[in-house]
Amino acid sequence: MHLSLEVYVADWCPGCEEAREMAQMMATLFPKLQVQVIDIDEPGREIPASVFAIPTYLLNGEVLWLGNPHREEAIAHIRSLLQAGE
Repeated sequence: MHLSLEVYVADWCPGCEEAREMAQMMATLFPKLQVQVIDIDEPGREIPASVFAIPTYLLNGEVLWLGNPHREEAIAHIRSLLQAGE
């Protein structure tokens, strides 16, 4: 099973530095997880309608978290999804 995590952030967002760190941690911990950090302020960037607050985490295009999840819970959740897909 292919999992893709998109993390939507902006430079002016107070919680987005943590979101960037979370994305990097997820990419390091789970090499099979495709992780992409997307800055909503990039010119020409199309933002899905489901992204109405930031940070927002999408997993395979579906909202997974609005705001930053607790790290331990996020790790456990992604780990269980990856194991279920093996």
